[in-house]
Amino acid sequence: MSAKRKTLLQRMDALVWWTHAADHVRYDMSDDAEARPQRPMRWLPLLPMAFGAGLIYFAIATSLPHWVYGFAVPMMALGAGIAVNGPLGKPSINDDEREAALRHSAFFFCIAFLAFANIVGGPVLLLAAALHGWPAERSVGAAIALLMGNVTWFVSLPTLHASWKLPRLVEHDSP
Repeated sequence: MSAKRKTLLQRMDALVWWTHAADHVRYDMSDDAEARPQRPMRWLPLLPMAFGAGLIYFAIATSLPHWVYGFAVPMMALGAGIAVNGPLGKPSINDDEREAALRHSAFFFCIAFLAFANIVGGPVLLLAAALHGWPAERSVGAAIALLMGNVTWFVSLPTLHASWKLPRLVEHDSP
């Protein structure tokens, strides 16, 4: 059959076959955690992290409309989806020593980083709000942005850390 004679549905079916989307859906819906490939995500976790940082920045810089905070929920869901498909996405009960050390290191780094950032950033934010005389609505908006930013960072930062700690896979040429 020529390409001109295919219907729209036939072309869409060929596109799904070409992208191997059916395999991805089968892996995602599999109950077996080992059947789903866990890939390093070296750059993708930066997307929700950048959004969380930007939300905090703009909430501090100016009073944001309430609907802007609604965009944080899909970003948190995106971060969770990235984490599930990343190197820490499988249950920890099946970890060997290397994977357990990687998981421990990633979550320790995340908690230490967020604790330090919140210990320093929280009082600075309160001081700035008091010195500039922010109205209650702007202070509440900044607090909500801080909460949503912390959640996106808490979901994405361990995946980012673990992805960069994983050794790169080198393809060997056969002689």
